[in-house]
Amino acid sequence: MSKTIPQTATRTDHSITIRVGSKIIGMIQDWNPSQARTITPSYEINAASPGVVYENIPGIATGLTISVTRIDLFKSRMEHAWGKDFNITMLTDQHNPLSIMEWWDNPGGIYRDGGNIEVWIYDGVFFSSLGRSHSANGDRIVRANVSLVYKRRYQIASSKARAMTDPIDAIKNSKKYFMQDMKETIGGVKNTFKNDSIF
Repeated sequence: MSKTIPQTATRTDHSITIRVGSKIIGMIQDWNPSQARTITPSYEINAASPGVVYENIPGIATGLTISVTRIDLFKSRMEHAWGKDFNITMLTDQHNPLSIMEWWDNPGGIYRDGGNIEVWIYDGVFFSSLGRSHSANGDRIVRANVSLVYKRRYQIASSKARAMTDPIDAIKNSKKYFMQDMKETIGGVKNTFKNDSIF
């Protein structure tokens, strides 16, 4: 069966595939990444501006989570679906973090370089909760729910389809792109503070 992505300007959910390495994580019903950041307002004692925010202070990133709902299969439950050797009964069975790819197959040629593949990496992923409920009523489909906690989300640099056809290469290159981004970030900081002795 051929796969056709609707040629729409609006992003559609069925353009997404979730992968770990070369493995597609099938039967996902809900995929909800989120992140938060605490912003703390500061004030001053000043009759001219009573109770007015003087400045908002950005804090650390928190709440780097993904909530996932997936239909259980007899041959592949949620605990087994995330890689060849991935098998957890208790959450403490996970000793190594996962790198998860959010793979967008967009309508062709939407990027300036003519590519149509967009890949986001969720790095350092651990399971933080796992559960399912069963009922004698309803549609009788067993759904499992997990919460994932990740360390960082970033986009792989290339959007060309031909550069992204192999997810194994994509995962291997993700570290390279991350280090490249970090070097560019540090370089920008050095240029900003080039006269500072800490560099």
